Amino acid sequence: MLGALRRCSTALPRSVAHISTAPRISAVSKISRPYNAALITRSLHQSSQWKQQNAAVAEDEGLGFQSEQNDNGPITTFADLGKRQLVSKGVVQTLIKDMGLENMTEVQTATINQALNGNDILAQAKTGTGKTLGFLIPVLQNILKTDSSLGERSRGYAARRGNRTTADDIRAIIVSPTRELAEQIAVEAKRLVANTSVIVQTAVGGTQKSAGLRAIQRQGCHILVGTPGRLKDIFSDKYSGVEAPGLDALVFDEADRLLDQGFWPEIQEIMNFLPKPEEKSRQTLMFSATVPNEEPTHARVPQHLVTVNGLENTVPAIVELCKNAIADASQPDARPFKAIIYFNSTAEVTLASAALTELPVDEDSVQPQQDTRSRFRTVPSALYPARIFEIHSRLSQAQRTRASDNFRKCSSGILVSSDVTARGMDFPNVTHVIQVGMPRDRETYIHRIGRTARAGKEGQGWLISPMIEAQDLPRKLRDLPLKKDTTLATASVDMTREADVPRSAATILAQVAEAYKRVPMQAKGDAYRGYIGTYGFIRKKALVKAINNLSRYAWGMSTPPEISSALARRVGLTRVPGLNIDGRIIEGNIDDVDDRPIRSNDNGFGYGGGRNRPYSNDRNEGGRGGFGRGGFGGGRDNDRRGGFGGDRGGFSRGGERGGERGGERRGGFSGGFSSRGGDRTFGGESRGGFSRGGGDRY
Repeated sequence: MLGALRRCSTALPRSVAHISTAPRISAVSKISRPYNAALITRSLHQSSQWKQQNAAVAEDEGLGFQSEQNDNGPITTFADLGKRQLVSKGVVQTLIKDMGLENMTEVQTATINQALNGNDILAQAKTGTGKTLGFLIPVLQNILKTDSSLGERSRGYAARRGNRTTADDIRAIIVSPTRELAEQIAVEAKRLVANTSVIVQTAVGGTQKSAGLRAIQRQGCHILVGTPGRLKDIFSDKYSGVEAPGLDALVFDEADRLLDQGFWPEIQEIMNFLPKPEEKSRQTLMFSATVPNEEPTHARVPQHLVTVNGLENTVPAIVELCKNAIADASQPDARPFKAIIYFNSTAEVTLASAALTELPVDEDSVQPQQDTRSRFRTVPSALYPARIFEIHSRLSQAQRTRASDNFRKCSSGILVSSDVTARGMDFPNVTHVIQVGMPRDRETYIHRIGRTARAGKEGQGWLISPMIEAQDLPRKLRDLPLKKDTTLATASVDMTREADVPRSAATILAQVAEAYKRVPMQAKGDAYRGYIGTYGFIRKKALVKAINNLSRYAWGMSTPPEISSALARRVGLTRVPGLNIDGRIIEGNIDDVDDRPIRSNDNGFGYGGGRNRPYSNDRNEGGRGGFGRGGFGGGRDNDRRGGFGGDRGGFSRGGERGGERGGERRGGFSGGFSSRGGDRTFGGESRGGFSRGGGDRY
């Protein structure tokens, strides 16, 4: 991103600081629309008034803002910020005593010092290096410097009234591309302002968006953290009462994503509701951590490839891997086991989370003592001491926030997740990233791996891949340092026939079988149907055989879950023997089946649809439709006015940008039925559509 900004025609103000940390990190990834960067740089404004304020030393209550030039040596600790009177004593005490921080990271040293001098910032730094505090500390100090009365925590009536702060007293706006990242920033900001009267609020979509607006209106707001779509909605609503005439700081986190992923029009609308820089000076801070920033992570993290015999071996292999890691973590001086397990569909996340939660306890395991007097009784777990958490787009925003917060705080845990946490989210001390099934592309794999080995700590990656996708794996994940691993005994067991297996593997297989008995049938049926979309690129015979083996030998079902005749027609599986269509098992010879992958189906419902076929006629109707990763069509659909699903919308990974150019603000049947259903269209939580999906943009 910074490279694109340097190439743009607009000259940056002299006060803008370009900051890039970590010598090993390469330049930020290219931006597809460099002119957007130019537009943003035009908003960077630095007035002489700011510089004059920063040159002075305030004496009131230790809120001095003395120039670093008067002191020798760099500032590398948070205590130095207080000693040199750059940050208020109260905030420094919060950082050191309450948050347990002492030394500043490289990006914090660079950005905090520059921003406290009043400079606008363009910074690139790898995620997990503390860049959030890099912009929060200067933003907060600026507010306290302007209004010293906010430096102490309000008590009693004033506290209940929010210190009489109103919804039009916003001093800083922080823009984030996703709800999860916005919530994460807000949590950190609230910790930082805990001993002040500064109020932090969020503006995100989902089920809590109305509650968020009411909180702003009732309690007031000084720092507002939000996503572009929701911020635009609030500021454009003349009845909301939310305004920012006194805005001092504007922050863009994950700025490259805000540009690359089409948020610029919304950001431009937001800025139209803010005071003009020439009328009210403000500081602009832009932070970026992009794909190249993640490159060192996937280049240095040990990565293991486990090929499992069938889909039925997947969860047993996960359990065996987790048990081994938990045992290793019990050794002296070892780090606690903390893992994120990524699946390619929401239904798989739900099923796996339920199965791991229902695992019966090992007979010889040591479990915590039950305290019958406590309200919070410890539930025995086969994966103790790791706690199980689940997060995906079908959960409400409150559920997602609670899961991410609890996983972030726990010392040992397992987060079963869809891709909603794959980018931008910072979970400390993650030791393992486990990916199940081939990711949709190489970039997704890299971003997932980036959740471990953060902040200078070690980590490891695991990819558990079913045999049915072995041929496609090298092509899709080319040039990655994946090494085959055969240490998991449960991975190679042929569960379709009797065989002698090691005792440890047999124990795990029995535990998983018992856990599946406790999982609701609905979850199994949803996962069964979800696999049809997830593995739509596999030939029909292999796909049906694989999912039927899963239902029979893992779930213990004598009859496979039912799929509707409408679904079977759409994906070209109406004549495949072994399927349960509307309660009737299809009979016949599997060798007589047209064995093309679903993506090649004549109806255009496969991966990519087709160019001259029903529902998918040429690039204007169904460009990247398809059941596997798309919708019913609507790629750039129907003269840009509709389409049944949207560009990559639809059933399986539904609505990634679900109808961005097909149905984007003009219609479309929905942004997608599932998973990420409806990123910016009618298919999200906030704008209707099937399921919750919600989209990563609200």
